[in-house]
Amino acid sequence: MYKDINYDFNDLFPKKIRDEFLFPIDSYRLFLKGLSINPSLFFHKWSNVNTQSIIDKYWKPNTKSDWKWSLTFPFFSLLENYINAVNNPIIIGFSGLPGSGKSTLGFWIDSVARELFLDIRVISLDDFYLPGQEMDIAMDGNPWNVPRGFPGSHSLDLLNHSLDTFLKTGILTCPTFDKSLRDGKGDRSGWCESKPKVLILEGWFVGCEPSSDLYRTDDLAEDEFNLSLSQSEKDYRILVQESLIEYSKIWKKFDKIWHLKSTQFNNTILWKSQQEDEMIKLKGSGLKGNNLTNFIRMIQTSVPQKSLSFINSDTTVEINQDRRIKSLKTIDYNF
Repeated sequence: MYKDINYDFNDLFPKKIRDEFLFPIDSYRLFLKGLSINPSLFFHKWSNVNTQSIIDKYWKPNTKSDWKWSLTFPFFSLLENYINAVNNPIIIGFSGLPGSGKSTLGFWIDSVARELFLDIRVISLDDFYLPGQEMDIAMDGNPWNVPRGFPGSHSLDLLNHSLDTFLKTGILTCPTFDKSLRDGKGDRSGWCESKPKVLILEGWFVGCEPSSDLYRTDDLAEDEFNLSLSQSEKDYRILVQESLIEYSKIWKKFDKIWHLKSTQFNNTILWKSQQEDEMIKLKGSGLKGNNLTNFIRMIQTSVPQKSLSFINSDTTVEINQDRRIKSLKTIDYNF
């Protein structure tokens, strides 16, 4: 860890950056310290003109300073520390509700890592969705009438094999999944092979553990979230919990877990709607109407909301409905 110097963050970080922070500057100092990031070197690196010329082209329009300086830059700097300090391949889990910004962050990291010739790769749990026909069989009869999405819709044997092979050999072989195919039902669209040193696996229920008492959780859900769960939803949630037992074996392969946590679970209603609108604009196909409503209902009810809101993460970045960062919390990473 860097030597702890009492940096004056008010001098180090310009006012135009600090003014976009919704959290105390001292919590930011502690956050960087916990990630073993030297604030002075960190600021000068990411504000460097040459660095800016590389990274600026991968931002979405109107990306806020807090998203850059308190999530993206710290996370990428941590990944660089891993590359310099760790000899063996490692996997980091990244969790966040649908539409929270995981894929946008992943695209930025993949793109900048490629530009800087760094062995970092981001893949999605969604890439391991079952192929089309297998997916249709697995999803048949679910109470939300959705084509994919919840635990039980992935090729877990393939995922286990791909991650184990990566950890042993450094070679990653994984499928890709295109959600726009089959009129928005999605299908496997190809394969890719790479040899990263640090792998990030992102997904909306990554790190989520099975509930120890689902019946009590469901009773609480009725009171706290007013979900009005149908009997078929309650019954099917038991099957989902059984699936989560197998997924939890995947989480054990992670070195660390980051959680992009929503201040309110219902923020995902807006986020998912926006996400599908963008997909329709980009690819001409996506979820809309009843299909979108059903998918959002699945997100809200297939897995207990408390399980998704309290991931056992090493680093937690909390965001509000506007995806502005409200708080930061991390363990101490010692390199």
